[in-house]
Parts: sequence; C-alpha cells; structure tokens
Amino acid sequence: MSVTDTPVAFVVANDSDEIADALAHGDPVAIEELIAHVLGRAHRTAERFDAPDEARAIFHVAHAFADELAAADPQFDRHRFLRTATNSTS
Repeated sequence: MSVTDTPVAFVVANDSDEIADALAHGDPVAIEELIAHVLGRAHRTAERFDAPDEARAIFHVAHAFADELAAADPQFDRHRFLRTATNSTS
C-alpha cells in the first residue's frame, strides 16, 4: 500500500495563516521557506511509511518549485530550498 492510498492525518496548524501573512506582506523568502517546509514534511512522511515512489515524486515536485522560484528570483538559494524540502544533508 502506498502513502497515497493510506489515510494519514497531516497537521497543518498555522500554515495557511503563515501563507496569508507572507502573501499579504509580499515576503517571497517566507513563502519559499513555507513551501520547503510543507514539502519536507511530506517527504519525511513518505520515508516514514517506506514509500520510495512517493518520496521520489515529492523530490521531483521540490525541483519543479525550485526551478520556478529560481527563474523568478536570481537571489533564490536553490541548494538550501532543496535541502529543506527533501531532508538532505548534502
């Protein structure tokens, strides 16, 4: 059974508030950090459920976000974003 087929409760407590605040203030760094945080949480969940296909899909989504964010902001720290989004230490 894959993570996508398994009901899993995610706690998204203040994420929507953080997103609304970041958007309202036009804070792209806060938005980037929040996206990386959410992707990282999903990646950890996939790893915890031993679901490599889901973890790989999240990895690819993280790279797609990184591509878009890098195109929009030349100062974007792609390495930091991907490290956060995929729980990588390298």
